[in-house]
Amino acid sequence: MHGIWQRSEAAKVRRTFYSISLLIIVVVFIVFATSHFTSLKRQNDENFTRLEEFLVSVTKTYLKDTVSRTLADIDLERRIIRRDQNVAEGDVVAEERADELAKARAIVKIRETRLKQDGYLWASELLDPAGGKDYARLLAHGREPDTEGMLLSTDEASGLNASQYRLELDGILRDGEAFYTYYAPKAGEKLPSPMLVYAALYPDFSWIVATGVHTDDIESTILKERKVAEAALEDNAASSITTLVLALLAVLGLVIAVDQATARVIAASYERITATEKELRVEKSRVEEAYAMMKELAERDELTGLRNRRSGLNRLNLETARSTRSGTPFCVAIGDIDHFKPFNDLHGHETGDLVLRRVSGAIERSVRLEDMAARWGGEEFLILLSGDSLAAALEACDRIRKAVSAEAVAVGSAQLHISMTIGVAEFSKGESIDELVARADAAMYKGKAAGRDIVVAAPPPRSRS
Repeated sequence: MHGIWQRSEAAKVRRTFYSISLLIIVVVFIVFATSHFTSLKRQNDENFTRLEEFLVSVTKTYLKDTVSRTLADIDLERRIIRRDQNVAEGDVVAEERADELAKARAIVKIRETRLKQDGYLWASELLDPAGGKDYARLLAHGREPDTEGMLLSTDEASGLNASQYRLELDGILRDGEAFYTYYAPKAGEKLPSPMLVYAALYPDFSWIVATGVHTDDIESTILKERKVAEAALEDNAASSITTLVLALLAVLGLVIAVDQATARVIAASYERITATEKELRVEKSRVEEAYAMMKELAERDELTGLRNRRSGLNRLNLETARSTRSGTPFCVAIGDIDHFKPFNDLHGHETGDLVLRRVSGAIERSVRLEDMAARWGGEEFLILLSGDSLAAALEACDRIRKAVSAEAVAVGSAQLHISMTIGVAEFSKGESIDELVARADAAMYKGKAAGRDIVVAAPPPRSRS
């Protein structure tokens, strides 16, 4: 009887032990699983938040670079037209006439520009900075040209875009630029969808130039990734529940199942996180490469590969500041290909382009690393000779002239001789870049009058006293 009681008590103890052990394991498992999946969900949320912020940041950079490049092109076109028409400074009538031509060309370019993902540009003229009814007029629209000439208002009381013109105008007046959301249909669609828009002011014309991209592509990418992550978490949760049921049947089976499920979940989650981070790094590398390529294209002349005029002016500004601060000399040379017009008129533009490339190659091979060569416009080139006095610059430019003269272009059985006339001016402290370039340009024209294929030194500037 006593033995039966002892066995009964021992069975009770074992049952109590197993029950407590099982309860502890279940509680630990539930706490661990809850904490683990909460951590995974939080990490996934943080990763997707960073991904969304990254995509928006890249998109904003692209929009801003596109509009900035368009404004720079308008400004460059305006300067070229004034130069080509020999507009004198202060001649208001001539300046207005040149600006009208520049505006007409800019409108055509804005209307015809096509961007990636079916993007386009539009521009409006600011009529009243205070806003209100008819505060601006739409000048050019890359997708809906029939809307050009439409008057805009900041007083709309209803609709998806009721306050968007006000937001744009406030940003333009405050910062000269604005990011905002606008609703417009995609190409071939009727229902509007949100666009991220960047607009900037070109103050000389009172123009607002803008472009935008639809944001639903970014949102759909984020949503798709979120659904994949949520499905993975649900699968892991279902697996853990199955493991818990098996653990209730046997403590040993529960321990083994928990160990396997935990290892499987951790491996899957870290693999997913690692893959996501790898994709982000690859995408970031692609964006950086694309941005570097865009920057290089923005600073280089497409035909010759030399710096373009805007890039050359930036380098001249740096050189002027350095020389003013340190007193180190430098010179600027303006070179113009002799008799270039016949190359185009008699032999065609392809021959003319080949001449420009041959001359550019000769110049680039003849300058030092610290120097700079830029295509200044048409058949005219600007050469910066850093650290050179006038005498040294004249010797360097004569070497360039000889290198150009050694070039020839074959047209049929004939060899076309190439030559260049170069004017050189040494920077004088206090002198503006325009004055320095003008002196070199004047010396170049003296060389043209003297028979061409020559290097001519510009006299120092007149005293300002």
